[in-house]
Amino acid sequence: MWRIKQILEADYGCEERMPGETLKCLVYLEDENGIRRQLEAEDDWLRKENLDEDSIWPEELPENT
Repeated sequence: MWRIKQILEADYGCEERMPGETLKCLVYLEDENGIRRQLEAEDDWLRKENLDEDSIWPEELPENT
């Protein structure tokens, strides 16, 4: 089971987002063994799923992300 430890706005660098591109967030996860992972998720999806820091990640993670 993965728990969301932190959510940050993704860094788009000097290029910024393209017009119409959705806002993405960096999501830091940790499992019950202390193993950590990070992934990128769309902000709209996180809100739709009602996910915030300390929430349980609702999806299976692929190996080696």
